[in-house]
Amino acid sequence: MNDLRILIVDDEADIALILKLQLEDAGYRTARARDGLEALEMLKREHYDLVLLDIRMPRLDGIEVLERIRSDWPDLVVVMMTAHGSEDIAVEAMKKGAVDYISKPFSSDDMKKRVERAIQYNWTRLENERLQREVEEERRKMEAILHGMAEALVAVDRQGLVMSINRTAEELFGVAASAAHARPVEELLRAAIPPERLPCRVVLATGAPCTDMAYDLRLPGRTVPVLSSAAPLVNAAGEMIGSVEIIRDISALKALEQEREDFVSMLSHDLKTPITAIIGSIDLVKEGRLGTVNAEQRIYLDSAVESCAEMVDMIDTLLDVHRFEAGRMVTNLAEEELGALLRRTVSRFEPVARHGGLDLTLTIPETPVTFAVDRKQFGRLLGNLLSNALKFTVDGGIEVRAELLEDVATVAGRIPPGAYPPESIPRGGRYLLVAVRDTGAGIPADSLVTIFDRFVQARNRKLGKASGTGLGLAFCRKVMDAHRGFIWAESEPDRGSTFQMLFPLDGD
Repeated sequence: MNDLRILIVDDEADIALILKLQLEDAGYRTARARDGLEALEMLKREHYDLVLLDIRMPRLDGIEVLERIRSDWPDLVVVMMTAHGSEDIAVEAMKKGAVDYISKPFSSDDMKKRVERAIQYNWTRLENERLQREVEEERRKMEAILHGMAEALVAVDRQGLVMSINRTAEELFGVAASAAHARPVEELLRAAIPPERLPCRVVLATGAPCTDMAYDLRLPGRTVPVLSSAAPLVNAAGEMIGSVEIIRDISALKALEQEREDFVSMLSHDLKTPITAIIGSIDLVKEGRLGTVNAEQRIYLDSAVESCAEMVDMIDTLLDVHRFEAGRMVTNLAEEELGALLRRTVSRFEPVARHGGLDLTLTIPETPVTFAVDRKQFGRLLGNLLSNALKFTVDGGIEVRAELLEDVATVAGRIPPGAYPPESIPRGGRYLLVAVRDTGAGIPADSLVTIFDRFVQARNRKLGKASGTGLGLAFCRKVMDAHRGFIWAESEPDRGSTFQMLFPLDGD
């Protein structure tokens, strides 16, 4: 308490001296003012934590001094001192802002207790006021955040009655927050789904978050597509008291999706049609219908046909990636023999490998292996990997190897961090491992995960890398996802790359 200063205001010197000695003995620092005017001057010059103020004094009595203190120093603690029999005046002083009063004559213990209690009371009051200000400030911040959100917010209680909505929700639903209060949420969210499927209702029923549910809101004169998520609303004890739903208007996204659909349709028709005409014209020339074609001319014509075929393949890859992302790609799983599938695809690339002076080898299990696979998608998947390997390999060779894994844990740990969610990586079970290894340029370590993103190679083209759409490996990832499998790359710059694929067996 040595830092607490008390101002004693009393015109009686002996009483002031007694107070000074007793308070300093208790550890307080004290100062004395002989009357009210001197006390006010001292308060202007120095800080005090408490004022012991006598009521009856010359020049300016205690009540008038108290009023001045409350006006100029509202947080200062004041304890009144009054003669026995004047308690009614002291009570009146407390109504004007004094914390307590002491009746003369007083005991040392009683005086000290009242001083200590007054200081503690004032500290508690100031702390409560500070906390209230902080709470109010946080409340204003939260209101600003909620009302500034681009998404609509609806909070409901355990019965599904609306507790609060933000400004965006007011604008979306055309109703004021006060009018929405205490209404059943179904009256506000007129959705084209059963009421029990509303995310906020799902949360109330299950106690678990409900995320990314798309549905249509039926508003006056229009229907709005929305994407909605909801979470439990809990109190300080962790008890669920309701749920809060965040609703996002996705009308613009739907319009953008339609534009993308139109663009993809244009690619399918307007780009492939002239390429088909070009190939047809080249075939007429090769057949000699426009004159004799010598050997050198035939080489150039064959090269032109190959370039057109590459363009068609790029367009098909773009279309297929789009179909996967739109959920319209059909994966027809059927039991196929692994060796036959691999030989069929690898044989198509053997002439290209020989022409480039590269070895292309295939290693398969001695015992025939069958697995559930979409034959067409698998062929394009392996074809993309072989095409990339041939493109980036100058010397050495390419190997395609397949093996049956009785326990996938032996290789699953090699999947790079970030390639898949940790909880999705298999910890056991039978899998088929297919690997494509080359002795080419290799891949930087920081690109081993991102190379399966769309248009990665197209971005690398700016750095002088090989040309292409950058969709081939994205297509490979989509195919593996459709087969509930995994694909990743292992590589070191200038030491080649290995693309590993895991296909689940036994219905895993």
